[in-house]
Amino acid sequence: MATESKWDESIVFDSTHFRDFTEGDPYLETDVLSIFIENAPTYLEALKSAGPGEWRTCAHKLKGAARSIGAWNLAREAERAEHRNTLGLDDPDRNVFIQELHARLETLIRVLEDEILPDIARKTAS
Repeated sequence: MATESKWDESIVFDSTHFRDFTEGDPYLETDVLSIFIENAPTYLEALKSAGPGEWRTCAHKLKGAARSIGAWNLAREAERAEHRNTLGLDDPDRNVFIQELHARLETLIRVLEDEILPDIARKTAS
């Protein structure tokens, strides 16, 4: 069995990690988060139709995208999905993962759009 990460999944968005990743550049932060918000849902959509051979790759992409911005809550669940790389289209666990990933992604995007991006915009306006 694959070793699981030690990411704290109670953290929806780790702003300290993200600031370190972007070196505190608010313009880069805005660009990175905008790209994430645009692309991450496509990885989840790909999971919905992925066959057993594609499941792991799609989950890995979602995990990597979440991990890069410090979205530990989403990254941790995507990692669990990635480790279950043989889920067939009719496997009931598949829908459980997809529903949980969808809920976590929705929460993350809401936090980014309602809190983080407006805060970054205030910093660039001052």
